[in-house]
This record gives sequence, C-alpha cells and structure tokens, in this order.
Amino acid sequence: MNGMRLTRTTLTRVNADLDWAMYINVLCPKGKLHFVGTVPNPIQLNVLPLIFGQKSLSGSPTGSPTTIVKMLDFAARHGIEPVTETFDFSQVNEALAHLEAGKARYRIVLKH
Repeated sequence: MNGMRLTRTTLTRVNADLDWAMYINVLCPKGKLHFVGTVPNPIQLNVLPLIFGQKSLSGSPTGSPTTIVKMLDFAARHGIEPVTETFDFSQVNEALAHLEAGKARYRIVLKH
C-alpha cells in the first residue's frame, strides 16, 4: 500500500491481525474502515489520525450461514451476479492505475 490512497470506504473481512494503523493512514479524508468479520485480538490505534482526518471505524455482521444461503439462492433464482472488472495478474499496474483514476466500478478482480 506504499503511496496508495484507498477509497472513501474500505471493507475488510479478514480474520487476522494486520497493521490497522497503516490502513487508517491511507484512508481518504472522511474515510471509513468497515469490518464485516472479526479479528483475533483487540485493535489498538492512536486516535489522532481518526480525529484529524475525520475518519471512522465501523462494523456489521455478515449474517448467519442460513441467511447467506437464502441470499445466494435468491441471487441464483433471479440471475443476479456480481459486477466485476477482470485484469490478468500481469496487468496489476494497469488495474491499480484504473482504480486510482477513479474509473473502477464496483469490484476489480485480478486473475492468475
């Protein structure tokens, strides 16, 4: 993430301890880091980057396995699919440039 600025809202669903301060530092002003999963240990952060950047942390549950199955069944029944833009892994620089230029819509996927 060296030199990269993230979007206004960054969604994380990792179940790992990461350098959360780094994620906060690369958020845009008024950015939000939103958790839809749990991390193994409490997150310890300096609040000054949150205050000065008007940034925030938030979280919400992803739903029970039963709810997720119902949602996937509904999507399959109605032909609902995710909207993605796919780049070959060898095009990672082009994908990042596309993202940084604000041209990415919805989700960018790198395929190997």
